[in-house]
Amino acid sequence: MLLGAHESVAGGPHTAIARGKTDGCEAIQIFARPSAQWRAKPFLPEEVSLFRSEHATVGWPTLSHASYLINLAAADPVILGKSRDALADEMFRAEELGLDYVVLHPGAHVGLGTEDGVAAAAASLSDLHERTRGMRVQLLLEITAGQGSCLGCRFEEIEAILAKARGGETFGVCFDTCHAHTSGYDLSTEEGYERTFEAFGRVLGLERLKAFHLNDSKTPAGSRVDRHAEIGDGYLGLLPFWRLVNDARFASTPGVLETPSGPDKLTSFARNLQRLRGLIRAPRPAGPPKSQVVPKDADPRQGRLFG
Repeated sequence: MLLGAHESVAGGPHTAIARGKTDGCEAIQIFARPSAQWRAKPFLPEEVSLFRSEHATVGWPTLSHASYLINLAAADPVILGKSRDALADEMFRAEELGLDYVVLHPGAHVGLGTEDGVAAAAASLSDLHERTRGMRVQLLLEITAGQGSCLGCRFEEIEAILAKARGGETFGVCFDTCHAHTSGYDLSTEEGYERTFEAFGRVLGLERLKAFHLNDSKTPAGSRVDRHAEIGDGYLGLLPFWRLVNDARFASTPGVLETPSGPDKLTSFARNLQRLRGLIRAPRPAGPPKSQVVPKDADPRQGRLFG
């Protein structure tokens, strides 16, 4: 696996490359557009040139995480219109920088129901397909934790969205380990790990799995609560990550960290990349360090910074 992290673009998109080098990345994810604003200033020509020249020195796989405001299944026509425009802009900006992928949460049906939500998200992807024909950058739908009315916590929901969308065959999938775990997929046992990826292959096709978000979880399996933990410090433990980094099927797939800062308030990427690399060709580690019991006060409506 090509290991990396979600790096800041403070000071310009090109600065993410230097931060990635410092952390020891082989892939990076950035925000090519503000994560919590509808408006975005166009890139200046020199910003694009600087990013492309800096990226050329490393050649890493590059991802952008789309704005958290975007909801492709929004019932409100104003929000839906803004979401479609913002996503198209995300793709244009990523194409301008020369990125490989844009990662997106499929959306939330907000009371419409799953079936109607899936249809609405598919219609939005059909709209995007028409707007972005001929682009090199590829959109990836991210597996979600299933909080509230969020779509995409089951492989079948992702497949249904892609099957209904015009051009659905051109989109891929990003597998988030924390989200898969809290949505109910068992990655903690050998049988569960194999069963999960067998199901992914059967429902979606492993060729569609283009990237991983590598995150441990602060909440138990099936909790539907999305809280990222540092690698090995959460309910997943080290074992699933040991399997992933040693799985030949994903040897050339980018896997980026979205782990929170530690007690020192500093980014945890360098130390978590070291933890992951320490698992490569290493002996099998111990299993999950915590009880997999869903707490009674778990609130599936909670949100978080990364997703």
